[in-house]
Formats: sequence, C-alpha cells, structure tokens
Amino acid sequence: MSASEAVLAPYTDILRQECPRVRILVVGKSGAGKSALINAVFGVEGATAVANWTPGKHDIDEPHSFPTNDRIIIHDSQGFEAGEEANIKKVLDFIDRRSKMPALGDQLHAIWVCAEIPFAGGRLFETGVEQILKGSWEIPIIVVFTKLDVLRDHQEVKLNQELEERGEDMDDNEFDAKIDTFVDQEMQDRCILPLCTLMESDSPKYPWVATSTDSKPQFKTTIAELVNLALKWINLEKVWIELAIAQRSNAKASIEASIRVGRKRYWRGLFSDILLGFTMRSVLNVLQRDIVNVWNMHDPNSHLQAPEFLALLSVLVEDLYDEATNDYPLTKKAVDAIIENPKAIIIAGPTAVIVLFAEWVQGTYKKTKNSLRCLIAFIVDLTLIMDTLFYLVLSRGQTPMKIALINQALRIYKDRKAPVHTSIRAWADGWGTFTHLDESAAMKKIENIILINSVKPEQWDMQDEPSDESWMAPDALRET
Repeated sequence: MSASEAVLAPYTDILRQECPRVRILVVGKSGAGKSALINAVFGVEGATAVANWTPGKHDIDEPHSFPTNDRIIIHDSQGFEAGEEANIKKVLDFIDRRSKMPALGDQLHAIWVCAEIPFAGGRLFETGVEQILKGSWEIPIIVVFTKLDVLRDHQEVKLNQELEERGEDMDDNEFDAKIDTFVDQEMQDRCILPLCTLMESDSPKYPWVATSTDSKPQFKTTIAELVNLALKWINLEKVWIELAIAQRSNAKASIEASIRVGRKRYWRGLFSDILLGFTMRSVLNVLQRDIVNVWNMHDPNSHLQAPEFLALLSVLVEDLYDEATNDYPLTKKAVDAIIENPKAIIIAGPTAVIVLFAEWVQGTYKKTKNSLRCLIAFIVDLTLIMDTLFYLVLSRGQTPMKIALINQALRIYKDRKAPVHTSIRAWADGWGTFTHLDESAAMKKIENIILINSVKPEQWDMQDEPSDESWMAPDALRET
C-alpha cells in the first residue's frame, strides 16, 4: 500500500486487520433462549443458530460464524448437566486460554451468561455456570436473564384472576404500573437475590439485564439495553467499536460508533492538510465506505457502496454550494456521467459553474469554506440516512438490502434535512479564517448535529412504499 493509499484507507478496514470479529462465549443450558438472543442482537435471523448446534456434539473451541453477519463469532459452552465435570473444566480452560492469546482478534472479548428466569423454585444457574461466575476473569461478563415476557405474562394472568375474583376493574395505566412493580419484585426474588447469595455480596458482582425477544412494544428496548450494557463494560476502544458495528439492534450504538470512527481519522482530516491534493471523489468514496461499514447492513449486492448511491447523496448536498451555483443544480445527465465515467468533465451550466462543480465532485480537495461545508453535510447526511435505513430494516427483519429501501430512506431524509443544512450553513458562516477554527470544537459540533437530528423511535412512523428496484431520479431529491 502506497503512502497516499494509506491516507485514504477506511478506518474500518484498518480495524478489521487487528480485530476482524468480536468473539463472545455464550453460557447457559439448552432452552435458555441463547439462539433467540443472538439472533435478536446481531440480526442473523434465518442463519444457522445456536439452537441448531446439537448438544453434546459440538466443541467449545469451534467458532460459529454467520454468513449474514461476518462481524461476530460465537462460542457455545453447551449445558452443564450433573456429572459433567470434564465439560466444566474444558470451558474454564477455554476461557483462561483465550484470555491470554496475544492477538486481539483471537482473544475472547465477552462472556454472556444466559439464564432463563426460573419458576416454581427452579435452579437459576447450573454448577458449571456458578464456577464461571465465581472465577476471577479479565474478560467482561454479563448475566442475561431471558424470557422476561413469560414472567410478565404470568403476572398479568395472576392479576386479572385476582381482579375477576374481586369483581373489580382497573385502568390500563394502573394495571401496567402494577405489573411493572410485580415484575421488578419477582426479578429481585428469583434472580438478583440468588445471584448476590452466590457471590456472597450485598449487590451483584456482575452487570445484569432482563431481556425478551418478544415483539411486543414493552420488550423492544430490552435487547438494546443489553447492547448498551455490553458496550459499557468493554474497555478496549477497538473491541468497543467492533461490537457496536457487529450488533444490529441499537441505532444509538451505531451512531456512536460512526462518531468514534469519524473522530479517529477523517473528521480530523477535514481540518488538517492530510486530504489536500486528493480528488473530492476519492475523499467521498472513503467516507462512504467507512460510514456504511459501521452500520453493518446485510448488503450482499453492495448497493450502499454503489456509485449510484454516492451520486444521489451528492444531490442532497447541493443546496450548500455557494449561492452562485444555485441556478445550475446537478442534472440527471451529470449524475449519470459520474456513474458511467468517473473522469468525465461534467457540464451543468456556464463556465464559472463548471469550475465550482468540478471542485466539488471531480476536482481536488481544497480547504475552502465551500468544500468543508459540503463535506461536513455529506458526513452528517449519510449518517442520518443510515440511521433512517436502520429503522426501515428493523421493521421488516434482516432481509438483504434493496434499492427500494435506500430510495425510501433518501426520500424520508430529504423531508427532514432542511434544519440540518440550515444549522451547518449558519455554523460555517461564522467560521472566519481556518487558522482560528478549533478542531476539537468543530468535531464536537458535527457530533451534536448528528445526535440532535437522529431518528427518535417514539416518533417513528414508517409507511410502506412501492418496491421499485431501480435507483430514484436525482430530481426527486430536489422537489419541495
């Protein structure tokens, strides 16, 4: 790799060389919901799952990967039945050995202890799991209590029976509040107190979360909470980023990963001189790759890396060109020229406009207010479009990426972008000279614009649209 190629190498590609995948050991008996949990967190529905590994016939050293999400490796301990001391020792040896491996990619990055919330005095943990929890490990361990929906359903049936016996009615909000209280108390009695007793402590030694993969609204946040907890207890930045990329259930984590990756390399480069001399197209290409890679969508046909998508993204930014270019927007002919011939000279208006437009799409990067404003808008726009696309994909299940979904995300964001671009222009107008522009403050501003304008799930109103599998016309992004 030449020096110039190294400068424009996507950070996500560099990261993969050191930590190709996040490696997690899932521990728990058969039927604890491990398969459903992995599917929900990492979006691998339909792939070979934990539940399909035959108990007693798999090896903990055998890594299980998923063709629809190549950022994750799962190891399974299988269940610890009575008299399985040999298996317990094998698991403990595996944890110890993996924790000492020199290469970051070979190490075990997390242990998720999965335990079904017990009923009728059932045992919370098997003997082997208890030994793991009592061990002293450098690897982050999270206790995941599964099937919260079963506990809640049980409490709802119980309360309804009591109300019926007393001939009473209860307001829905009051009913839900009482159920919340009952569930919290049951979690304490059935899970948290036994965990504390095991650890001989007044509070749990390990972080814990109660989860459900049920599709009901009250359970949707539990998987995202697991992701938040898992990330919180990851100390190594590179592993944190890799886990945030691997998961497909928490948009806020993906946004935070986008911000961290941007800060690592290209946001900083915008305000320095390292990008000077590179074509604007090259800079846009690497930004596109890095941002798209962070969101880790299942995109076997690489639609999100396509030049057609890049061309449409450039249309979204054109309202932030200098005012002199406003009368000569990027035409469909010009966009097609970008796609068909990257070296084409694009004629979109009078000669003066050709120069300005060539600097944005085909010219070299120059640290001018116009170039910097447009690149910042490109970063923000693409990140927020990926955020929108995340919810479109989540609402349909993890099916392969389609052009129709990308078009829909572009249309949705087009209607939301005005305040985003207004804030970018207002900020840029106050820059003065670049020598007085604080790099850290500028990166913080980009971060704030993204966070303020990210999708709020409670406000999300997705409607189905015709599934046209051809790229939308650029003019559709200009319509008001």
